Amino acid sequence: MIWSDLHIEDVSAEDAPKSSEAEPVPKDTSEMQTMIDKANAMGAKIPTEKRNVVARMLSLSEKDLIIGLRVFSELTGGRYPRKLDAKPTIKETDGPGADVLGDAPEEMKKQKVQDIFFAAAYHDKLVREKKDVAYYGDKVTAKDSDKFLIRWKIGKDKYRAVFGDLTSKTLSADKLTELENN
Repeated sequence: MIWSDLHIEDVSAEDAPKSSEAEPVPKDTSEMQTMIDKANAMGAKIPTEKRNVVARMLSLSEKDLIIGLRVFSELTGGRYPRKLDAKPTIKETDGPGADVLGDAPEEMKKQKVQDIFFAAAYHDKLVREKKDVAYYGDKVTAKDSDKFLIRWKIGKDKYRAVFGDLTSKTLSADKLTELENN
């Protein structure tokens, strides 16, 4: 199976997501631009240079979560945010991670901060949608390939789980319980 973060994994038929359980496919770019044009026509005044950010915000997915967590981990030597709240999470990168970006171009720094922000925004979306989210960033590092970093409900007795090494799987409720208890 090829996952949304482009890693490849052997998955049993029972663990493979069914099409009805998969995340909704983000709207295509032209549809997003049409929505932004309508919002502007109604008075939103979204500047041209901000349209891509707004379009990304409107189509948040698991991919955004994984990208942001990966960036955070790279900036902090393999650890993850204690909590996935946007402001404190971005502030956590002001320490050791700031040195990693030291001489990087401003655009690259801005992109990395946005990636981290979108990970937090996706987490917030899951919480708002009452997806039974559990996040373990205060206990899990990038080396913990066998531990959940975050998991959430995607359907009746089905969960999506992202592990410390940022691989992800769809799990039955029974399998989730089994792994959480080990």
